[in-house]
Amino acid sequence: MKKMTKSNFMRAWTYFRRGHGVYLVFGISFLNFTVIQWRLLVEKVDALKFIFQRFTYFFLAFFAVYIPLAVLIGYIDYRRGSVPVDSVEAARANPWIKDLSKALMLMSKDNEDVKKIMGKWAG
Repeated sequence: MKKMTKSNFMRAWTYFRRGHGVYLVFGISFLNFTVIQWRLLVEKVDALKFIFQRFTYFFLAFFAVYIPLAVLIGYIDYRRGSVPVDSVEAARANPWIKDLSKALMLMSKDNEDVKKIMGKWAG
């Protein structure tokens, strides 16, 4: 068995946070959200109670509507929303990207096209 070094511990900690925060909590959160909607909406409204007589029916209908809607909203946000702006700002704030951009500009010497393209990242 390998000795647990600080590097190995930090790598395992990173994997834990990724698995927990992105995958496990997402599933628990989604199930929790549907249970809350069931309790606060379906159980209180007689017409909905008649349509969704069991939680399973509600969950399947909710899943069939919610997932495609969330994908559509995410797609629109990714293409035309805040994601492109966030990505540009994150790249500008990253010192590694700045250094790489400056190095590429220096390597390009007098090529004006390269300077024009890289100038927005190196500046």
